[in-house]
Amino acid sequence: MTGLTRRDILAGAAALALMPSAAVASSPDFRSLGLARPAFEIDPKLDLTDLDGTRHRIGDYRGKVLAVSFWATWCPPCRREMPALARLARELGRDDFAVLAVNVGDREDRIRAFLEEIDDDGLTVLMDTGKTMPGIWYLRGLPVTYILNGSAEVILAAVGDRVWDAPEMVTALKELNRR
Repeated sequence: MTGLTRRDILAGAAALALMPSAAVASSPDFRSLGLARPAFEIDPKLDLTDLDGTRHRIGDYRGKVLAVSFWATWCPPCRREMPALARLARELGRDDFAVLAVNVGDREDRIRAFLEEIDDDGLTVLMDTGKTMPGIWYLRGLPVTYILNGSAEVILAAVGDRVWDAPEMVTALKELNRR
């Protein structure tokens, strides 16, 4: 066995110091996008209808990365981010991803009137007219968006509006499906 020189030790330390940053650089920086792990565990439940009367449940989306965004028509930040959510849904496609916009508490006519004002093409809008979702999903304000993995586990959360169709956001969310 040969002895280690000071040069070998320094070279090894330098290589080790570089390894974590290389690993971090290859994975998305969700915090910089305003996404973080929820501070508490959420057992995601969903049993709501969309504007066409089709019932949606969390289990319908197993195997897909799912964004569930809670919003209301009276909420300016919600109104601002809805077109970006629709563009995100179109950008991600439907094979491995889904975006659900869950309206909390508005009447159907108000939801439809708002959607007439924006580009909502490709966005699945669900109605929680009975306001049951805030208690299940721990909503204390709007908008709130949760990201679920293919096993229907909540892995990321965003409180407040985001630019969901920004290239770095789209890239980061696509990376989730590769894990």
